[in-house]
Amino acid sequence: MLDDLITQDAGLRMVPVDRDALTVRVGRLRQELAGLPEDAEPGRARVLSRWTGVGYLCLGHHEEARTYLRRSLALAEASGDTRAVVATGINLADSYRYDGDGSAAEALYRSALDTARDRVPELVDFALQHTGKHLMEHGDLTGAEALLREALALRIAKGDGELIASTRAALARLRRLSGQ
Repeated sequence: MLDDLITQDAGLRMVPVDRDALTVRVGRLRQELAGLPEDAEPGRARVLSRWTGVGYLCLGHHEEARTYLRRSLALAEASGDTRAVVATGINLADSYRYDGDGSAAEALYRSALDTARDRVPELVDFALQHTGKHLMEHGDLTGAEALLREALALRIAKGDGELIASTRAALARLRRLSGQ
């Protein structure tokens, strides 16, 4: 929904490709969400809330991001959509990490990773990648490396070149941080 307007910076955080365009798109998502009828399918509200939150996260509006991501997470939990719970939980964790609250981020990442391992194996690599980047930012380079190597193995097995490249970039950053 916003992939064409989001990239990663040198620190491997999501940032806008075009800040103005992302701001406009997030505004449209908010309008669509606000205009949903009461009897609208809850999945649509969940998706719109999540992407509005991700957009705000990339724009650096962390409180707004958390407001929308919490709404999306609540809708995912209420509907029993475990896949959405994991993905949105990781986005919510990112909002805390980007805002400097490592403790809240850690708890959310660990919860998402545990849930993925138990119930959504196709998202384990996603949870490992984000948890590994969190650990890297907080100086646990050994822990980060273990998680990122596990993510890389899963992504190689999936055969997704873009995901493999993303994890290799995280491992390269880890090597730079560790002075190797």
